[in-house]
Amino acid sequence: MRLHAGRSAIALAGAVATAVLVGSGAGVATAQPNEPAFAPQSIVWPTQNDGYLLGGVQCGTAPCPAAVKATHDGGKTWTTAGRTHNGLAMSGEPGLTSLQFADQKFGWAYDPFLEVTRDGGKTWTQVPVPGSDAKVLNLLASSDGTYVVTSGCAIGTGICDDRPLKVWRAPAGKSTGWKQLDLAVGAYDHVTWAAEGSTVYALTAGFNGPGRLSTLRNGTVRSTSTVSCADPDDAAITDLATNGPNRLFVLCMANYGRGHSDKTLLVSGDGGKTFRYDAIPGGLGLAGQLAVAPDGAVMLSTLTASLVYNRPTLSKAWRVDQTWLENSEHIHDLVFQSGSTAWLVERDAAYTPDTKLWVTRDAGQSWQQATVVPA
Repeated sequence: MRLHAGRSAIALAGAVATAVLVGSGAGVATAQPNEPAFAPQSIVWPTQNDGYLLGGVQCGTAPCPAAVKATHDGGKTWTTAGRTHNGLAMSGEPGLTSLQFADQKFGWAYDPFLEVTRDGGKTWTQVPVPGSDAKVLNLLASSDGTYVVTSGCAIGTGICDDRPLKVWRAPAGKSTGWKQLDLAVGAYDHVTWAAEGSTVYALTAGFNGPGRLSTLRNGTVRSTSTVSCADPDDAAITDLATNGPNRLFVLCMANYGRGHSDKTLLVSGDGGKTFRYDAIPGGLGLAGQLAVAPDGAVMLSTLTASLVYNRPTLSKAWRVDQTWLENSEHIHDLVFQSGSTAWLVERDAAYTPDTKLWVTRDAGQSWQQATVVPA
């Protein structure tokens, strides 16, 4: 299962600056010449062959209508699976921004609203936010169920009255039966998720300082431990990933500001009990999203410097290709499809129809702009 971080993790660094990535090449192709243009917004790969794209159609209007495209041949061809009820959301406005699928059929579109599909994106059902809260901040779709973080603060507002956030779980394949979890999340905290089989990891952290790693099964917290970055007091935890049983990766940054940060990758082979600290060379960029392939290849995106750092499988050396990058736009939804293939999205479709989909098929040595070829 290929999972990516939700917007709350991105917002940690996004409060400081906006991520960037621009490249040359033709725009994303429409499904048919007479169909409205499709602007990619969020991508997810529940399997190596099955991928889904949430995007905008006829963007430039407000709100931007949303549709979901699907591929079942590893991205060679795409078809329009269906349309969601809600359009894409600008910051602080109603709608949707992100996509998650637990398998080839069951998935969610969310943030701040919530919709579910049980047929691979063909039909969508609006789902009330659990607990009658106002908005969904983050979501994990896994074989252990669906986990969401919600806020009671109205859409368009940030933190209100220091009101704590809530964490909920629905059983696998269900959109009802939500139960609030015994997981404390402060008003200023963010939660990042990772899942491996029936084990779910939740890492709760503030803007700096240590985080709390909780291991869950069936919505029950089995264990909790403290995760500290190399600079435990001043560093910020930005993301969490897993690629196998008890294999955890945590991304930290310290001394951040003016487009620079000291980035560190924490690696655990015992479910988060102990970590190895790997410094990431290069100070450009604020640490953003983290993605880890099944074979151990690692990638991370940055904000403000438009960089994607990558470390190949079995390598200790980090590399970054700056030849295709410029400082201008937001990059997000960094996700592995396989050990050598990863994808990301440039810009936000709610703001512009000129978003771009990028793919690397050589573990980050080179990136190409992808076209959504009709089946």
